Amino acid sequence: MIEFLSPSSSRGFFTAPRAWMLPLLGTGLVAWAMPAQAQTTADAYFPTGTYGYDQDLGVTVLTRARPEYDEQGIRFGGFTVRPQLDQSLFDNTNVNGTAGGGSGSWGSETSGSVTGQSDWSRNSLQATMGFDHLSYFQLPNDDYTNWNIGIGGGYTIAGGQLKASYSHSTYNQLGTQIGMASSDQPSLNVTDTGEISYDFNLGRVTITPSIDFSAYRFGDITTNGQRSSQTYLNRDVVAGGLVTRYELTGGTGLLLVARGSGSNYIDQTDGQVNNDSTSGMVLAGLDYQSENVWRYSFLVGVETTSFAASQYGTYTVPVLSGQLVWTPTPVLTLIGNLSRSVEDTDVTGNAGYVQTQGKLVGDYELMRNVLLEGRVSLQHVSYLQGGTQMSETVGGGVTWLLNRKMQLSLNDDFTNQNAPSSGTVVSTGQLSGAYTQNILMLTLQFAF
Repeated sequence: MIEFLSPSSSRGFFTAPRAWMLPLLGTGLVAWAMPAQAQTTADAYFPTGTYGYDQDLGVTVLTRARPEYDEQGIRFGGFTVRPQLDQSLFDNTNVNGTAGGGSGSWGSETSGSVTGQSDWSRNSLQATMGFDHLSYFQLPNDDYTNWNIGIGGGYTIAGGQLKASYSHSTYNQLGTQIGMASSDQPSLNVTDTGEISYDFNLGRVTITPSIDFSAYRFGDITTNGQRSSQTYLNRDVVAGGLVTRYELTGGTGLLLVARGSGSNYIDQTDGQVNNDSTSGMVLAGLDYQSENVWRYSFLVGVETTSFAASQYGTYTVPVLSGQLVWTPTPVLTLIGNLSRSVEDTDVTGNAGYVQTQGKLVGDYELMRNVLLEGRVSLQHVSYLQGGTQMSETVGGGVTWLLNRKMQLSLNDDFTNQNAPSSGTVVSTGQLSGAYTQNILMLTLQFAF
């Protein structure tokens, strides 16, 4: 199912796309309406593949140019505008992740977006806006609508790029995500993020300092028909970092990343444990693009987090993110991702958790306009105050490129999530628990 990824976690470096990452990558804006599978930092710093033809260096099945099917966009002066509209019909066997099932529903999803990007040779400007409406036929109280806007750009100064971006996302979070609060109905949250950075280009060396600010605001959750406020999770996060990349030969680069952040919970109630924290981390890695069928990249390092509450203490955790891409033939690409990160708490009585994620995706070009995909992913959460939890997802799909403006896809994903272990300090009733869920979705996409 297409969902708006929840940008609720503020400390972890390896979470789903964040607006602060994009100026470092030169892409400008984040696309909030994305597949529910989370992305890792490897996806951000080490792109899966470059756009090109056949077996050009870095080209994968999904990034291969198909001139007879690629949409061209609409030109307005120095800008290219790309509208898109998706209409889906789906069957979700367990919408709210209820133990033993019982909350299944057929439904429809309508999502649309408009993006615009400049075609200028030196500077850049991008903007996007989108919406996503889900309607559950058997569970009308779970219907919701997400929307988002974003703007970003770059200005060339002294050979480098000064970049800035801002994004706003109003999104509903279901009570099914591992490590998150359980809820019988969607919870409406809001995130605003702004970022500024500058690329110092020094020959083979590029140094990019950045600073960003994020405001996370949380709506009510519903448990057994009773609504409860989550304003105690509202927080402001200020972060700064420095990324250094040294270019070797053949598209290979060495990276050094340093980053620090502070989380300030602004609506904590009297008597509640203070969740404020500061953290810092250092990572080093390699982005290797060979002339053959392999590409691999990784970042490894440590993150230290210190909490204002003495009972939470200080944690130093190894963190990593890696990606391996194998393209043995022009019609087959296998991609493996692995990451380990520290995430902020989204429930009371817990400082946060260490999340380890692994994912394997296989893409196969059955015909020029028929693409197959198989995928499997694992998530393991280790709560800082004790206890663990795991979730597994396996799925696949087929996409039929009808023409430049239309494509049809059918996807099926099955998720099995375990209950928090008995050693979990936080009340297990607050956490998303054990459930199984299958989502079958048929989508018709229009692009212009």
